[in-house]
Amino acid sequence: MNLNLPIVALVGRPNVGKSSLYNRIVGRRQAIIEDLPGTTRDRSYQTVNWGGHDFLLVDTAGLHTRGLDELAEAAEEQARAALGEADLLVLVTDVLGGITDRDQAVAAVARRGDKPAIVLVNKCDTAARAQDAPDYFRLGLGEPLPVSAQHGHGVADALDRIVEMLPDSEAVADLRDDRPRLAIVGRPNVGKSSLLNLLAGEDRALVSEIAGTTRDAVDTTITYDGREILLVDTAGLRRRGRVEAGVERYSVLRALSSVRRADVCLLVLDSTEGATDQDAHIAGYVSEYYRGLVILANKWDLIVDDEYSIRRAEENMQSRLAFVAHAPILRLSALTGIGTNLILSTALKVDHGTRFAITTGRLNQFINGWVGRRPPPSRGGLPAHFRYATQTGTRPPTFTLFFNDARRIQRNYVRYLENGIREEFGLQGAAVKMVVRGNREDSDARGRNQ
Repeated sequence: MNLNLPIVALVGRPNVGKSSLYNRIVGRRQAIIEDLPGTTRDRSYQTVNWGGHDFLLVDTAGLHTRGLDELAEAAEEQARAALGEADLLVLVTDVLGGITDRDQAVAAVARRGDKPAIVLVNKCDTAARAQDAPDYFRLGLGEPLPVSAQHGHGVADALDRIVEMLPDSEAVADLRDDRPRLAIVGRPNVGKSSLLNLLAGEDRALVSEIAGTTRDAVDTTITYDGREILLVDTAGLRRRGRVEAGVERYSVLRALSSVRRADVCLLVLDSTEGATDQDAHIAGYVSEYYRGLVILANKWDLIVDDEYSIRRAEENMQSRLAFVAHAPILRLSALTGIGTNLILSTALKVDHGTRFAITTGRLNQFINGWVGRRPPPSRGGLPAHFRYATQTGTRPPTFTLFFNDARRIQRNYVRYLENGIREEFGLQGAAVKMVVRGNREDSDARGRNQ
């Protein structure tokens, strides 16, 4: 997935049909399930192509709160989160319910932002209902478009409007320089800002016990071992009162935005809670987008100092995060400073691995050795033969392997070769992309990072 794609976020109060519209646009009736081991989850984002234009569509549904006031507040907070991360905001409303206080709250946030926004009036299943759509001009976000997620009416016109308002990919992409970019990512209240402050040597981010205190991403330039490094602190989300359910959905936008800008991600875990499903989801994003990864097991000082407790904590991380077993794990405490002296040196080593390059001759010498040690299994009674390999990119290191027929090469065999490359060339933590090609016209090209 190209992280330089513009991000389009669907926002709005609950029950207006955001998820139905999302499914209609991506062309699926159910959430997409990632087949990467250990990261099965409902994905609320997907690349969409319309009229030759690609963008990343994000569904921010998932709020489950109580009471009118809490719903209004949650909707407004949702809009704030989306405005911070998305390139285009799509406010989805419901023609049956009319304009509500919650719609007004989201629209007010959108008007105050510097990002483009449009209004879609959903559930316009009939011409009579569509005639009520112009009333939504009152939200102050331009001409509202009537749509029906259920029947597909008006969705094509909405997509036309979306691509008209999108910035191009080059405008979305950060201007790259040679400084390593380290993104501090993780769930709320695991110690991300504390680690940022410790690494930066000064209080650059507000630290609080309240989950999600940080409101905006804070970029900090530091110098380590004579080299400049850019630290990107992932913004959290303020939780007001009991408006907590559904907050994990916001982390999709937060994680996508931070990972998109990073070379290496520092995934912060709370050792006292162990690696959670959400930690695995974020690690999945990093892995899927071929970014380097270092796992920081924070608050290790709070683990009971006995063999059983330590072994249990380690086994939890190894089990939940087995699909990124190549990533180094540092046990540390941002509060006491224990183990934090290894963070930057480890991250720079991983960053160096993302820039790894090798000659074709040396690569083929290595691959031939590993193939000779374990030839590719036959499929359908027919053997597969390795022809040659070449490196076709860096950041991430990308290796294209040619066989007589790519269809006979199974995923686990590609992982075998990938693990061999990591072991031989010291690419722990770095993303590695493997592409398999064959010499037949119908052969497929497959690449998957563990």
